[in-house]
Amino acid sequence: MFLFLMIIGIKLETVLLFLQKYVYSKIHLTANKPMTINYFYALTIFHHVANTNSFTATASQLGLAVSSVTRQIDNLEQSLQVKLLNRSTRHLDLTHAGMRYLQQTEPILAELQQVNEAIKEEQIEPQGRLCLTFPSSYGIEKIAPLLAEFAHLYPKIELELFASDEFVDLFNEKYDVGVRLGRVEDDRLVAKFIASQQRLLCASPDYLRLHGTPQTPSQLAEHNCLPFMYQGYASKWYFHQTGKTQSLRVTGNLMGNNIEMLKQATLDGQGISHLPNWLIEKALQSGALVQVLSDWQVTPSLATDDGIYLVYPPTSRNVVKIGVLVNFLAQRLIG
Repeated sequence: MFLFLMIIGIKLETVLLFLQKYVYSKIHLTANKPMTINYFYALTIFHHVANTNSFTATASQLGLAVSSVTRQIDNLEQSLQVKLLNRSTRHLDLTHAGMRYLQQTEPILAELQQVNEAIKEEQIEPQGRLCLTFPSSYGIEKIAPLLAEFAHLYPKIELELFASDEFVDLFNEKYDVGVRLGRVEDDRLVAKFIASQQRLLCASPDYLRLHGTPQTPSQLAEHNCLPFMYQGYASKWYFHQTGKTQSLRVTGNLMGNNIEMLKQATLDGQGISHLPNWLIEKALQSGALVQVLSDWQVTPSLATDDGIYLVYPPTSRNVVKIGVLVNFLAQRLIG
């Protein structure tokens, strides 16, 4: 090899100098490479050693080899560049720095222990605060009757309820789970389908006796309609039959963003309203309300799919308490 190098014109001294620099650079890089250390693991061992004053006793308590305990303490001291323990063949005690380190890290380990225990307990028995938001009327009609049962099944969950007919952004507000009526447009959310719903046109028998019953969607222009307002705006009503769709911007002397009030106004004979079936099913069964234009599917938008969903951010998917609430509501509300 050396003969070959000399033949091609490279001196032996040059080769040796190169090898010397290469080996030195490797040693230098290794010596300055940051140490990888599991601080919580090493800290736990350090606290055991400080309490027992013995590597052997610590190893016995933790089920480790004495060499493993010694290595963790060595790594911790090397990482901190501080001597934590005075060691001799018969005696082991804390240095001044070791005493300060022990005192200042005790709260950290205690808090970590509490968090670990809380996580374990939550897996066994879900607990903690949980915020649920929903449209007001749906909450009163469908969710409120289930609250006592949920509290009985999960007594350690602190359920916080927020009723709102306005849009609630689960990503920017504090709520964990939401109920959405209609379509879920935000594909960032996990959406669990609960039930389908129908929007029905209805009026009281008294109103229909006085004003007549419309036979086509266009005849609604002759009636006092009670539309729902969203964000201060009353949307069109869309009517669907096989192969055709009609839309109509209805008018009347009452509109609002609360369907309970619109329902009551309809019961009182003020006009024709467009309400979800889960809200008026009892009134329809009793005859207090009568469905109008039953041969048409009525929707608040061009979309014909209409459902009830439980929604939550994907980061909440594995939180136990959210899972039990979603499953509980899904089982009770499914239609």
